[in-house]
Amino acid sequence: AVTGKWMQGARRRLDEHKHPFQKTFDELEIGDALISGEREITLEDIERFAELSGDYFYAHMDRDAARRNPFFEDRVAHGYFLVSLAAGLFVWPDEGPVLANYGLDHLRFASPVYAGDRIRVQFTCKQKTDREGEDYGEVRWDTTLVNQNDEAVANYDVLTLVAKAVRK
Repeated sequence: AVTGKWMQGARRRLDEHKHPFQKTFDELEIGDALISGEREITLEDIERFAELSGDYFYAHMDRDAARRNPFFEDRVAHGYFLVSLAAGLFVWPDEGPVLANYGLDHLRFASPVYAGDRIRVQFTCKQKTDREGEDYGEVRWDTTLVNQNDEAVANYDVLTLVAKAVRK
């Protein structure tokens, strides 16, 4: 990338043979990306997340009240459920160069998600910052959740610490 930073609308580089989380800091390139498979959101998901989190906000639990809200057509999925679910769609589960997730920046919920909607994640290496003197660097990932109509429903940056070389 000319600017050293990937921007929305720029080309993504998909590698069907190697998940981005399997690449070291030095191997990763701006624009390396993953587009996940889809996951359907169910009413049971919404209810179970409410039970687990204790978030019983009316728009998640009461159909009539949600419909009276000017932003919703029906009971809506919790935004934080979607963020958690997204991690399950983009994370590589095995040990590898990604050492830690250390946060999220700029989280925005752009459009409601309802039971029956399907989401997938567009996950793109946005920026790399070398940590001189350390054996790891910082990688910022543009993370966009899209629904079955290719509409963005959430966007944020995932921040990770990634090893510069494969650890033995």
